[in-house]
Parts: sequence; structure tokens; C-alpha cells
Amino acid sequence: MNRLYFGYTTMTHGIKGELKCYTSFEQKEKVLTKKFPIYINGTRHEITSARPHKNHYLITIDNLKDINLVEEYRNQKIYIERDDLHLKEEEYLFSDLIGFSIIEIEENLGIVKDILYNKSGIYLEVLNEKKYYIPWQDTFILHVDTKNKQILVQNAKGLML
Repeated sequence: MNRLYFGYTTMTHGIKGELKCYTSFEQKEKVLTKKFPIYINGTRHEITSARPHKNHYLITIDNLKDINLVEEYRNQKIYIERDDLHLKEEEYLFSDLIGFSIIEIEENLGIVKDILYNKSGIYLEVLNEKKYYIPWQDTFILHVDTKNKQILVQNAKGLML
């Protein structure tokens, strides 16, 4: 079993058993679907419904349509099984990119050490002789080669200080 952190619940919404869910998971559209299995407190649940609401999502689990039945799921972390995503061969999660080589015109510019998320976007933390960051934008990222564990980039040499 390979569980991934998906997000967390905070409180209920209304009286019909909806939970407020916050997530920054990059493939949330695959998860927030009917009958997708999620894990709260180690117990498997199925999403009955999910809809965006302001800066979060409202989800119903296990067809529980009463606020009193979902109170115990407030302020809990949500996990998913990686296998339940059914990723295709060339699909990946950002966490999979850790350890990939950064290649620009056949020159190795370093190894991805971490993925950073902030309000301005997603950044690859790359370690060579020094640490530097590459924004996850088309200006820099050309292609991700999952077979050879390489990320082909352009214009990234200028980011190395």
C-alpha cells in the first residue's frame, strides 16, 4: 500500500453531511469523483459527491447525508492510495520527480531535491554545486522523461547563481 496525503477536512457545511476539504493535490480532479476511495483515520470511505466551493471543496462520504453522522470526520487528514489514481505510463505526480536529473542541451544541471509550492507557483529545488530553483513553467520545462528519470529544460542555466 502506497498512501499519499491528499488534504484535510476542517468542518461541516450545512446540515446535509458535507465536509469542507482543503487540498493542493495536483490531480484532485481524479480523486474528487463519485466512488473514489479515500482514507480518514486509516478507515476506507467512498466519495459520494464533491463540488468546489470558494477556495475549498465540499465532499460527502459514504452517502452520509446528516451533519451528526460526519462530525467525527472534522479536522482530519485525508489520504488516498496511489494505485487508485490509475496513472498512465507517462503520467506522474510532482513527488515522483524527486531524484530526476535536470538536462539542458545534453548537460546535466543537477538533481531535483524537492518540490516547493507557493502562491506564485510550483518550483523544482535543484541541487548541483549550489541550490537553485526552476519555476514549473513552459518557459523552462520542455519535457519530463519518466523512463530515463530526466527533466528536459531550456533557459535554466541562467537561474544558477
